[in-house]
Amino acid sequence: MKKKLFLTGPSGVGKTTIIRQALGPALAYAGGFVTERSLGDGGRLLGFDLLPAAGAAFDSGFERWRFLDYSGPKPAKDNEVFRNQAVRLLQEAEYYPYALLDEIGGFEMLIPQFRNALAELLNSELPIIGVVKGAENAAAIKSRFGLGDRFTLLTDNLRSVLGKDGDTVLLEVKSPGDPMISRIVKAWAEEYAPK
Repeated sequence: MKKKLFLTGPSGVGKTTIIRQALGPALAYAGGFVTERSLGDGGRLLGFDLLPAAGAAFDSGFERWRFLDYSGPKPAKDNEVFRNQAVRLLQEAEYYPYALLDEIGGFEMLIPQFRNALAELLNSELPIIGVVKGAENAAAIKSRFGLGDRFTLLTDNLRSVLGKDGDTVLLEVKSPGDPMISRIVKAWAEEYAPK
């Protein structure tokens, strides 16, 4: 089994769910980061937060950083979260048995510090599992935030590099709970995530 495994596909198809179910309690030993929706009253979307990957295994006790804020009249992004906290989490991932990156391929790819730290981690020997934004999701972000063609170039390049890397598997999830992909992710977790 290759050391690096990434899932891609449309929003809401269950990529994160497949990974978290396969990792189970081993999620508490992950380096890297996760992104999570923050919901308000009635399920209203308040924004998206970044937190340490191990924080996804617990209900509280981990700091969260809001990088997309939907509480105002128009969505606002905070690049500093990816310039600072995300870079630190990528650099610290080497001290963990494996890294979880859920998810990459959004506007953070425009931040040089983040790209450099990500490239360093991807070129390491550390086992990594994660989610990469699909082309459709990246196009929606580009449109919503007016990010320009450089954004498209960087996100397309990320998917291309991962797809061509001999130590990486990039799988597209097409349906919720895809049984074949679930089996592959479970096999990866059994080999690389601590019991």
